[in-house]
Amino acid sequence: MKRSVTRRTFIQGTGAALMGIAAVPATGLSAVDLVGQPNKLALHGGTPVRGQPYPSTWPIIDKTEEEALLGAVRSRNWCCLRGHCVYDFEKTFASAMGAKRAVFSNGGTTALGASLQCLGVGAGDEVITTPHTFIATINVITNLHALPVYVDIDPDTGSINANLVEAAITENTRAILPVHLAGFPVDIRKIMAVADKHKIPVVEDACQSVFAEVDGKKVGTFGATGCISFQEWKSLVSGEGEALLCSDEELIRRCAGFVNNGRDPKGEKSGYPFPGSNHRMTEFQAAVLTAQYAKFLQHDALRQKHGRYLEETLAKMPGLSLRKRYNPKTRFTYVQFEVDYDPKAFKDVPAAIFAKALQAEGIPFSGGPRAYSGGCHKEGMLQEHLDSRGFIKAFGKSRLDQYRASLKLPVMDGLEPAKKQFLSMESKIPFLGPEKDIEDIVAAFQKVAANIDALRSA
Repeated sequence: MKRSVTRRTFIQGTGAALMGIAAVPATGLSAVDLVGQPNKLALHGGTPVRGQPYPSTWPIIDKTEEEALLGAVRSRNWCCLRGHCVYDFEKTFASAMGAKRAVFSNGGTTALGASLQCLGVGAGDEVITTPHTFIATINVITNLHALPVYVDIDPDTGSINANLVEAAITENTRAILPVHLAGFPVDIRKIMAVADKHKIPVVEDACQSVFAEVDGKKVGTFGATGCISFQEWKSLVSGEGEALLCSDEELIRRCAGFVNNGRDPKGEKSGYPFPGSNHRMTEFQAAVLTAQYAKFLQHDALRQKHGRYLEETLAKMPGLSLRKRYNPKTRFTYVQFEVDYDPKAFKDVPAAIFAKALQAEGIPFSGGPRAYSGGCHKEGMLQEHLDSRGFIKAFGKSRLDQYRASLKLPVMDGLEPAKKQFLSMESKIPFLGPEKDIEDIVAAFQKVAANIDALRSA
């Protein structure tokens, strides 16, 4: 197949920094360039573009992690109170993120809970958040006997709709908790403007989005606190673990105390002056995390190069377009890769069928309408909390009945028809290979597009 623009010429032509959208190749790409010469689809018995599957082993390790872990074991300083691995890497990571301080603990859920606890969220309060998230985001709210006030999502992205946040604020609102899902930042600038106007703290759930940026500032550093997860399927991993980021001295002091049984990290107050529990990260986790960090920096650079190239190249194909960004200077992390898909440009072949053809070519894309269903507001745990003695005592039965009636979210509940379709790939591992791995993706898109009539008639 003819390829007028290769990855090498694309990267050389742009020379852009690893952030935001790269410039379009000066030569451009025509429909003929992208389509090339058609040949039989693998879905219909042809030879697939890619004969071998992409690697799937994660995390990626070598002797570095083994030696780091063995060193921590042999030190016999297995608790961070005697060791140095946790506290050393806290400083390294805070500096890399652009935060004054990072506090490590045993998981992202702990970071979120500590943030809310230390900001004074408690029984009878409300926290504005999204229904489209992992349940941990909601657990930390309800475990404090506070109500999660759900704001519907943007149908184009699945992120919290920042335009609806202000209307959700009441006299009981104590925090706003947006979630940056899969390396895609929310409209954080707009959310921060609303929060600042009403003097409400923001806790950023950036657990899935380490090193994502808006305007050159990393997500997790806009709000009062930001939370990054190191759980094993994230892009920087230690099995379990997290970083709580903060730049307010007194707040971070309390957060550090909270994960360490209420001790004063400054040592100015004796005993246990702060509310707390034991959520410390172990030296074992931090040793592995420190070893993984060098790999993460290399991986992040590769994902940026490959993701930007693929995104811009595919966007030159009629019918494919860039995923929505809320700010032109947005840095995705490309742990999840997405493009919007217009079926009209592909003779009304749905994204799901196009994706099926890609899969047969050895390219692991999924696709379909940007439609939603389910959501955390429908989980049984929420109803159990609402029926509990503690919630009834904190809010009253009438208030809880009103709350139940408010759990209607047109977009999240799928009551509004999807206006867009998309194609998506879990790209954390495929983007870490050689250039040919990405060229195979381009070639498969070319091949499927060239045979669109065969898909249409199937």
